[in-house]
Formats: sequence, structure tokens, C-alpha cells
Amino acid sequence: MSVGFQAGSQSRHRIHQLSWFSVLSGWALLAACSSPSAPEKTPAAAGPATAPAAPAATAAKPEKAGLQTYYAGTLGNKLAVHLCLLPVDTAVYGDYYYGTHGAGLALLGQRLPTGQLRLREFASKAHPDRPTAEFLLVPAPDGSLAGTWRTLPPARPRQLAVALRAYTPPPVAGCRVRVANADSGEPTITVPDAAITQLLRVQLRRLVAEDGGDPGTQMLTAEYADNCLLSIMLHSEMVGASVTPGVSHSVFDLRTGEGLAIENEIDPRQVPALVAEANRRLQAQLRRYIDENKAETGDGGVLMEEDVAGLRAQQYTRATFEAYNGSYLLDDSVRLAFPVQYEAMNSFVSKMYTDAFAAAFSFAEIQPYLRPDSPLRRLAPAVGR
Repeated sequence: MSVGFQAGSQSRHRIHQLSWFSVLSGWALLAACSSPSAPEKTPAAAGPATAPAAPAATAAKPEKAGLQTYYAGTLGNKLAVHLCLLPVDTAVYGDYYYGTHGAGLALLGQRLPTGQLRLREFASKAHPDRPTAEFLLVPAPDGSLAGTWRTLPPARPRQLAVALRAYTPPPVAGCRVRVANADSGEPTITVPDAAITQLLRVQLRRLVAEDGGDPGTQMLTAEYADNCLLSIMLHSEMVGASVTPGVSHSVFDLRTGEGLAIENEIDPRQVPALVAEANRRLQAQLRRYIDENKAETGDGGVLMEEDVAGLRAQQYTRATFEAYNGSYLLDDSVRLAFPVQYEAMNSFVSKMYTDAFAAAFSFAEIQPYLRPDSPLRRLAPAVGR
């Protein structure tokens, strides 16, 4: 399967073709990995191995509740590797590369009932949905991981010892975002820090793999990439009697690689004022939409009386703010997304409303509502660009 990218406005970027992984096959693998399985024996080490401390970083404190994000160590006591792991429920998404930097290899797996971690590697361009190797790792009390890496059929059998230690990348003061198209199948959003670039690869793979659209319809667009912030739109389709579009947005802090929910960046004391202002702006947008699309406006009008009544009843409330974290960034504004819902809405009109409504705040206008330490404060210097 190939995943294409939608070109948006001039400032939006098509970012990668995810030919490495079939979404349908990915879900099948995920289900297989997540289903109960017989306990596996701890893999025998292929030889003594120790994991060196990661260079230019500090050792991470062990987390009792789960895995660390970053690991560095060796395969076969020689090959230096860096892993990035992102646990989601029972699944684990990941990426690893050899040396100090390089193109990452996709990982997908789970934590077994025995406490082991099984990660399948997907490195074949000819068969992107076929696992090529797997890690079987055992967590230690100090937070390290040890076990084996082995090839899977039809490759020639090979097994190497693995020793990994968790590490914390040094703080990132700034970043220059590079967004480019690539035919290799790997994400091509990069920042100077190799660890954060690696985490972004995992984050984007997860977005595509967990999308509910039909395989082959996923398209990613970089809506905003500046001030060490990234806003991504994922568009997909479900094809049945008719085509049903789906759109979701995700925002990332490029100094950490972590996702941001814009609603969580609002100062709690400012939420009532923001909700009131967002509702005022939403109402103005709804009035314009109704005027342009109601049936009596001409051949192009499709909104019937029940649709007009349904739209007029919409309100951006505190419940909307707390329940719907789909807001995003564009070049000139922060958009507080609003999903329209009313009883008389039919499927055709529902498709029209997809990603159609959001209360827009310029980068200057959103500043008074933000937490003092919010990463969105970085948007302020962008005013007037």
C-alpha cells in the first residue's frame, strides 16, 4: 500500500509516502500481537553483552510503570543501535537505527504476559507488511533491556545478543524544521536532534496505523511547521455505498517530540473567557455558512430547514472545550475545532461538515489565554509574518 500526501496551501507540505506499512496488515499484526499467547522462554543470550551509556545524554531514571522512550546499546556486542519506543495500551510502536543517526526501521509489537517485550521489525521494501526480524527483550529493575534480535523466515537464520540502556536526550534549545517529500517510504520531517526526529517517525507511523480509513487513502499534510511546533492533518476515506471522509489533526512540540493538545495549553483561569469568545466566533461562522448554503440561495444550496435549525442550535461550550481535543495550527491562527452534531443530520450533509467549523484565533489573540509556560507562547514572535 502507498500513502500519499495532500498538498494544501502554499505553506503546507506533502511529507511522506508511507509505503513501508500496510494499514490493514498493520492492524492484523497488532491484533495478533495483542492476543493472548503462550508464555515464551527468555531468549538465551548469544554472548556476553553490555549496553554502553548513550553519548551526549544522561541516563534515564527507571520507570516502574512502563518503558522509557529512548534506548541506546548494541546488537551482537558491536553494532551500535538507538531505539525509540511508544507504548499505547498493550501495543508498542517503535523505531531503531544503527550508528549515531540514520534512516529508521519500523517496529511494532507488544508486552507479553511473561513481562517480555516482543518487537517485530519491518524493513522489506518489496513486502512492507511482512516482518523481517524481531526483538525479544526482558526489562531489568534498573530500566535496561536485554535479550536477542533474530531474523524471521524467509531470511537466513541469524541471532544476535541485545543490550540496551535507557537514556534521556539533552535539552533542545531550538530547531530548524525540514519538511520534504521522499519516495523511500520514511517520514521526512526532520529536526537537528536525532532522537526527536526518531520520535516523530514513530508518532506519524502510529497516526497512520491507527486510522480507521480504508488502506491506501491516508494522506498527511504539514499544516504548520515553525517555532519548533508542528501541526499535522491526516485525511482518509472509507469507501462503501458512498465515500465517507475522515479528518484528524495532531500538534507536536518539536523540542520534545511529544504531542500537544491545544486545549491543555489554556490557563484554567482563562477557560470561561476563551469558551465565550470561541462561541461568539463560531456563531458568526455558522451564520455565514448558512447564508451561503441554505437551499433557497440557488442551485448550490443544499441545507434544508432542519439543517439550518440544527446549525443554529450549535454552541461552543465548556463541555465542547473539555471533550474535543482536535484543535490545530495554521500559518496565521490557532483553530479550536468544533464537531457539528444534531439529530436530523443526514450522511450527505455530515460529509459537508467534515473539518468545516473551527473558532479561529490569531497568534496574537490566543496569547492572553495561554498558560505562562505553554509552548504555544512561541507563536507570539510569528505575528506579522
